[in-house]
Amino acid sequence: MIYIGHFSFDEFGPENKVRHGYFTCMVETNSAEAAAHEFKELIFSLKKMDDNFSNIAAVYMEDIIEIRDVPRRAIVTRIQSSAGEFPKSVSRSLPNVEAPGINVYGWAPEIEESETDRNTEEYKAAEPFIKF
Repeated sequence: MIYIGHFSFDEFGPENKVRHGYFTCMVETNSAEAAAHEFKELIFSLKKMDDNFSNIAAVYMEDIIEIRDVPRRAIVTRIQSSAGEFPKSVSRSLPNVEAPGINVYGWAPEIEESETDRNTEEYKAAEPFIKF
């Protein structure tokens, strides 16, 4: 079965400013317990080897989704709503992941930025996919 794990985290950014964020992991294994073990091993590994995880102080498991059969129609797998204006943040899909058979597609032009652009503090507003 396929398992998707949703996590939140606390971290310390530049000048030890408190930050928080979210990430998602995926694995194919035989149980939710085995998936949790795999996720834990991955997170420990990423803490040591991936700059995106180096300042993380605590990780919280939000939930694990078990997928026995892939749905033929689109479903929502997660929604989060926060109060206030959208804060400055960093969001990357498949950061530093090279896995055969898994691809990420960026639909917006601002996603196709250079490595130099990624390292700036400048906020870039995204264009809506749908606007009501």
